[in-house]
Parts: sequence; C-alpha cells; structure tokens
Amino acid sequence: MSLKTTTRFLVILLLFISFLFGTFNLRAKSSQATIPINITVSGKLIITDAENDNRSGTDPTLNVVLKLTPELNSSVISGRSAIRIRTNLNNWKLTAQRRDLSNPSITNIDPKDVSVNFTTQAGSKANPNAGRLISPFDSTTSLGQISTNASTDLLIGNTQTSIDKDPENKNNWFQLTSDYSISPDFFYGIGEWDTIISYSLVSP
Repeated sequence: MSLKTTTRFLVILLLFISFLFGTFNLRAKSSQATIPINITVSGKLIITDAENDNRSGTDPTLNVVLKLTPELNSSVISGRSAIRIRTNLNNWKLTAQRRDLSNPSITNIDPKDVSVNFTTQAGSKANPNAGRLISPFDSTTSLGQISTNASTDLLIGNTQTSIDKDPENKNNWFQLTSDYSISPDFFYGIGEWDTIISYSLVSP
C-alpha cells in the first residue's frame, strides 16, 4: 500500500470516528433536551364528590344537590355534603353559585333560614393549609349568602393541595364539608325543597 493510499485511508478513518462520536454527542444532547426524567403536568383543577372520590379528569365544576324534607313535628333538620379538591397550582379559588329547584311556596323555606357551616380537612398526603375559608363562610352563616345571580367566593387557595407524592391519587385531597340545618319554626308545609350548588375551581 502506497503512502498516498495509506494517508487517504487514515483520513477517512478519522473522519468516520469523528462523525460517529459527534453523532453520539448530538443524540445525548437531544435526549437531555426533549426527554426529561420527571414530567410535571401543570394547570390541573380536579374536583370530586367525597362520597364517590374517583379521579374525574379535569372538569373544574361539580354540582351538589341539597335536599330538605320537612316534617312539622320534627326537630332541627340537618344534612351534609362534601367535595374534594386536587390541584398543583399555587393560586386558585373555589366559587359557588346556587340554583333553586323547588317552589319555595310549597314549604315556605327561605334559603336565608337554612344555616350552613363549612369546614376543611386534608388527606394524609395533602396540605391542610392549602386553602382558607373567607368571610362570611369562615363561620356559621346562611345558605342565602351563596348567590343565585353570580359566583360567590368560598375558598382562597395559596398553594398546591398535595405535599407528598401519591401515585394512586387517593390521599392528596383537600376537602370542603358543608353542614346545613333548618329549624321547624321556618316552615309550615310538608314537602321536599332542594337546591343545586355549583362549585367551581378557578385559577385567578
């Protein structure tokens, strides 16, 4: 093999090796840029009924039906509903709007006569301080405080609800429970009165 042929062979070999390593480096950089080890999905606002606490996708609104069936000789009538919130946003709020389904003249129930008490709690992997109730819902108030004309702010969120990884998404909830009651003094007819409260998670 002549010197010229040998030189040409070595040049080709060096170019091939340079191209080979250069390709590997490009692939490594490309992988690092486009396939991160941890992928964070932002902007989730998930709300579920505590009685049926399955992950419901990303619909940020849940309707809760409150029913009262008065009996003239009964004592205070009470009921309860609860919803659970999951979000990885640091700023969020929960609003509510009410829509009455019954004719109040049947039972003579006025929403302002229905007492409502909201409380919060959190799952074992959730932050109990993720949100705070705002006035007047931070103490016992009336159902009439939830407007039928516009959304009413209930909770202000200042951090994400989860504080620990929860692969099965079971214990990272922040729960809002509402207890409502009415005295027999406020109704005079037997019948069922009900209203729908639409809870919505909002990212301000």
